[in-house]
Amino acid sequence: MNASMKHTAILISGLFLAFGAPPANSDGTSPPPGRPRQIVVLVYETDKGLRFQLPSGRYQDAEYKKADANYFLAELKLREGDCQLIEVVDDRARLSAITEVSEMAINAGFKDIRPFIYWHQTGRMAQVQFGPPIKFTMTAEKIEQRVEKAK
Repeated sequence: MNASMKHTAILISGLFLAFGAPPANSDGTSPPPGRPRQIVVLVYETDKGLRFQLPSGRYQDAEYKKADANYFLAELKLREGDCQLIEVVDDRARLSAITEVSEMAINAGFKDIRPFIYWHQTGRMAQVQFGPPIKFTMTAEKIEQRVEKAK
């Protein structure tokens, strides 16, 4: 795909967003009662850096660079309201991608952000859960105390 075709695709995606694209879920229906609406962001590394795949149209997703993805996340938040953001990071991407997407989502106004890692060779995923920060130490006694305290 040459550069002019990519620019045209981005322009068309922007027009869909500006003139009332359907909601992020593909069939336009509401989620079951008690379950929040979900937006899925796929993150992967290319030779040009991180790329973000966001829902843009009724049947397809669009690929964005960080600046564009940041803008479209904010647009999705405004359009969808209070919803859950699921970020799926490919294991070949750098580790900082998890925090980059989370930071972008927080800036866009999302409150419920769920990061996952996807292992491309096995096809499995795991949720990344951040706990309270602990102080770093190399003292064996303090490490043992923490282990005992956790039991």
